[in-house]
Amino acid sequence: MIIKKRSIIVGIAAIIIAVSVFTAPRSALACSCVEPGSVQETMKRSDTVFEGTAISVKSITSDIFRSSGSRIKASFQVNEVWKGHVAPHIEVLTAGSEESCGYSFKEGERYLVYARATGSSLEASLCSGTLLHHEAEEHIALLGSGSLPPHPSSEAQQQNDTSPRSIVIASIAAVLAAAIVFALARSRKRLKSKT
Repeated sequence: MIIKKRSIIVGIAAIIIAVSVFTAPRSALACSCVEPGSVQETMKRSDTVFEGTAISVKSITSDIFRSSGSRIKASFQVNEVWKGHVAPHIEVLTAGSEESCGYSFKEGERYLVYARATGSSLEASLCSGTLLHHEAEEHIALLGSGSLPPHPSSEAQQQNDTSPRSIVIASIAAVLAAAIVFALARSRKRLKSKT
């Protein structure tokens, strides 16, 4: 009798699970955006507005923990800036799927990016106003002429460049450091062998 009741309960549970699996909605879009405003309104609510080419699009979440809300980092080569302090190369974060309002950036594509600052990062979404370049002609016309992103000064570039002289000096210092370490190790070895 107990076995029969247990079988009935297990059977009912299996039917409930099967029905819920087969009748559940296949995909539910959780992202809904407020009706887009004018170009001026979109620019006003953005912290950064630029046009650039996506040169890299990578997940910053491990595959094991990836979900629709996982973060994607898109790196851009910036061509023109309308708002914000934008370097020639900049990174923008977005959610990993459209269900979480993530924008699907693709490497090699040009975009007009409207982004918000969140801490030290910039974020774009389906709701931010970001568009593919060929879909943004009206926006770009209304935005007018932007500016070029600032390039590092020649003095900063000279500091970053490695001259042959600095390479030679660094090489000599490394050889001297290695010789000193070798000599110290050898003298310690001699002292241990005498004792």
